[in-house]
Amino acid sequence: MTKLKGLSNEAVQMRIQNHQVNTQPKPELKTNKDIIIGNIFTLFNLFNIVIAIALIAVGAYTSIFFMGVIVSNSSMFIIQEIRARNLVQNLNILVAPHVKVLRDGVIQTITPDEIVLDDIVYYEPGNQIAADSVVLEGSVEANESLLTGEVDPIDKYTDDTLLSGSFIVSATCYAQVVHVGSDNYATKVTQQVSTQRRIASDLLNTFTSVTKLTSFFIIPIGALLFIQGFVFRHESLYQVVVNTASALLGMLPQGLVLLTTVTLMTAVLKLGKSKTLVQDLYAIEALSQIDVLCVDKTGTLTKGEMQVIDTLNLDVKFQFLMNHYVNYTHDNNATMLAIKHYFEPVETMQCIDTIPFASARKWASMTFDNQETLFIGAPEILMPNLALPDVILNHRKLGARIILAASSYEAPTDKTLPQSLHALGWIVIEDPLREDAHQAIDFFVNNGVNIKVISGDNIDTVLAIAQKAGVNTIQGAVDASTLTTPEALHEAIFKYNVIGRATPTQKLEFVKILQEGKNRVAMTGDGLNDVLALKQADVSIALGEGSDAALNISQIVIIDGMLSTLVDVVREGRQTINNITRSASLFYLRTILTISVAILAILINVRFPFIPFQVTLTNIFVGGLPSLLIMFELHDYKPKYTVLEHVVLYALPSALGIVTMWFILVLFNKPLGLDLKAIQSIIFFVNGILSIHLIYRILTPLNRFRAFILALDIAGFLITSIVMHPLLELVSFTQHHLIILVVVVLISIPIVKLYARISKFFVTRHRLHQSA
Repeated sequence: MTKLKGLSNEAVQMRIQNHQVNTQPKPELKTNKDIIIGNIFTLFNLFNIVIAIALIAVGAYTSIFFMGVIVSNSSMFIIQEIRARNLVQNLNILVAPHVKVLRDGVIQTITPDEIVLDDIVYYEPGNQIAADSVVLEGSVEANESLLTGEVDPIDKYTDDTLLSGSFIVSATCYAQVVHVGSDNYATKVTQQVSTQRRIASDLLNTFTSVTKLTSFFIIPIGALLFIQGFVFRHESLYQVVVNTASALLGMLPQGLVLLTTVTLMTAVLKLGKSKTLVQDLYAIEALSQIDVLCVDKTGTLTKGEMQVIDTLNLDVKFQFLMNHYVNYTHDNNATMLAIKHYFEPVETMQCIDTIPFASARKWASMTFDNQETLFIGAPEILMPNLALPDVILNHRKLGARIILAASSYEAPTDKTLPQSLHALGWIVIEDPLREDAHQAIDFFVNNGVNIKVISGDNIDTVLAIAQKAGVNTIQGAVDASTLTTPEALHEAIFKYNVIGRATPTQKLEFVKILQEGKNRVAMTGDGLNDVLALKQADVSIALGEGSDAALNISQIVIIDGMLSTLVDVVREGRQTINNITRSASLFYLRTILTISVAILAILINVRFPFIPFQVTLTNIFVGGLPSLLIMFELHDYKPKYTVLEHVVLYALPSALGIVTMWFILVLFNKPLGLDLKAIQSIIFFVNGILSIHLIYRILTPLNRFRAFILALDIAGFLITSIVMHPLLELVSFTQHHLIILVVVVLISIPIVKLYARISKFFVTRHRLHQSA
């Protein structure tokens, strides 16, 4: 019975009045109203709404269907952001339902948020530490794996600190609370990640950049097109508004934004059927482009479940005594749980004394009523001169934990070992490698992803498991506890693929260093020790069961915990992003073309050369149809170019080629014997042919499926152009017109190739500059 009394009721009330209560602070996040307003009132939406109002004002009701795309896209983004906000809001590390506190000499059961500063808490095996405390009386073993990543329990004696978020493994103690609320260790970590993370998305960044760039052109171009058509060319208000709207809508790739969102959502639903929860839409893109994958050992490469995989009997009493030991022991650390699962409990003898396992002394004992004492623990502690059999030695080299069982009729005194011990048998325990680990690691290595195993566990164990999983360990491993300078951390993460004894802060620094080296980093984790690094990583992944904090902060949760499922996510992501990237060039062709032609049309005071129906028809066979069909092609190679790079390499040369030929035709219309109507008809076909040529460039090298897409596109464009000839407002082609069209096309192809070479030069130069 303890002599401690705890706080009086008056002392508790005083601390409550002083706000010294263990109340967990809530993160300051956006409200639903803020999120809705932020996604509706955007520059992109504003432009589209103004255009829609202008079309409605002149009665062009059939031209406003594009607003359906805007509404759908905004709705999807609102849903995604609210969902992400809710996940961050629900971050929870302290999950203890109740605690026992000593007040006025009486044990009381209260909730964790009722704890006050200086409270004396009584902890038993299985309890979670609800507030940072200092041990006053007793000694316990604490599992701090969620905090440090170290799976071995830590002995805590008088005056030692118990960190919030850790668990009591064995024994009992009284501990005094030294921190409450936001001052707790676990809460401080939570607050560092309780902000909505940055979105590492080339797609989103490109969309945003294009919208900002377009905003500099759209208002002055729209105004000038309207003034020139209505004032100088005396066109009708209806015609001017529709033509101006056609030009302006061509600058805004609404279809691409919706296509991207729908494609990503489809991938999310597909992955959901494969036991994968995608909590951030754009994480699929980030995962497809990673250069480095940082993984933990426990629960990632291994199953996270200690198992007895082998035993070696040296004495007939080995099984008999072990069966009695598991019947009476109260130890519940991972090693003992594995032993309990392996041996069958019996009770033909009675237990008269027991010493629980402690990691400091590395052994435990149990004395029975026949006066024989069983000892289990580390062989180098129990019997240091005992040679390990070859089979046991081989298990140790492979990363297994070796336990020796020995006995003596001399009981331990003052928790010290007797002089003579008799070896009974060996127990081999390991956290088994996941069956799919080696195959998954091979996939990543063969696909240009470097694997870094960063763990809080013992360096030898981590190295052995990494080698079994197929990680490149030619440089060996490094103990992070020896890395005391930023320079040492930098050298270690780039030199070694296996790092042991890493602290949460070091994991965070490793991710930052890799990112500073121009690497896209993915991080897997399942505990509080991982959340800082998870938040920093370009994409965060939780595998299987883990702490609420790790699950909520992760963008992707692999529910079944299988690395092979993660491989499936990467493959799906790569297919999705490759398809979106190629489709982006088809859509941005229209944006670049529209802006360029509109500016030139203003400068030389001619009508914008395309009417809305021509733009619609071209978009169907250049943007919509091929983009839709491309989505069905299966390919999981790592994206070679970013969206913007792909646009510069493919869409920009084709757009400039079309603009160049149109400008030449307008400039030399009289020598060529062409009026503006004939030029508009010729440039319509030049636009279609060079746009289809762009599809050919994107799909090269052709296979059967790609050839089918190209053939369908060509046939669809030609047939529709013939059938819809009157609606396209094209002149009747003469032999003269056909000759000019053929000549223009033959000239334009080399011009596009020239522009493509120039674009490739600048993209290559930019990449070299970025990597420098």
